[in-house]
Amino acid sequence: MKDYKSLDLVHPCYNPHLHWAQDLVHYYGLFVKMLPKDLQIKVYVVNDGSSQGINEQDILYLNTQIPYFSYIDLPKNVGKGGALREAIKQTTSEIIIYTDADYPYKLENALEMYRKLDEENVDIVVGVRDEHYYDSLPLSRKIFSLSLKVMNYLFFPHLKVKDTQSGLKGFNQKGKILFLKTQISAFLFDMEFLVMASNQKDIRMDWIYVQVREGIQFSKMKFKTILTELFNFGSILIRRMINL
Repeated sequence: MKDYKSLDLVHPCYNPHLHWAQDLVHYYGLFVKMLPKDLQIKVYVVNDGSSQGINEQDILYLNTQIPYFSYIDLPKNVGKGGALREAIKQTTSEIIIYTDADYPYKLENALEMYRKLDEENVDIVVGVRDEHYYDSLPLSRKIFSLSLKVMNYLFFPHLKVKDTQSGLKGFNQKGKILFLKTQISAFLFDMEFLVMASNQKDIRMDWIYVQVREGIQFSKMKFKTILTELFNFGSILIRRMINL
């Protein structure tokens, strides 16, 4: 086993639900109890230009409840990919895991991800959603997610993980360098990252199954968002063809 001393948890946040900060502290606390006692854990929350839901009391509460906490407040909405890049460029630990601030996946999934990065010879670990996950999605998100998976099989046969869009991923500093080279600001930054990783012979990638935790309700996907992501898919495909 490698002797890592720290872990960075990165949480993007945009117009969060009521009591989001209390929920984050709750699930963070449960997760910490699963991890080695001597592991130093730093939490980054990046506010992606929220127009509501985040106030000074929330940030003060997080500062008092989490020993190592960093808040990144972006003045305007730049998209999940852009927000994550802003936060991840500030991380310093050898292992970095990102997921949404409401911890939508079972904590056991994040623990398995940490253990793979800690104990196995891998640079990137990807959460892959099992078949039951899609049952919890609104119809528009379900259609988009399954369609994207099929498109990945058709247009990116060398992509090592075809389910690119789960919100739980982890990597070491080598993976971080590659992640910061992504350009897409919206949801398909995940796919862009994994396409880049699949094309790098020196990047070692693995995956785990992830399950949504009880009580999570996903928002519907707007038609405008779907169009934007289709455009982003096309841009990834064009760049891939140019680099062949």
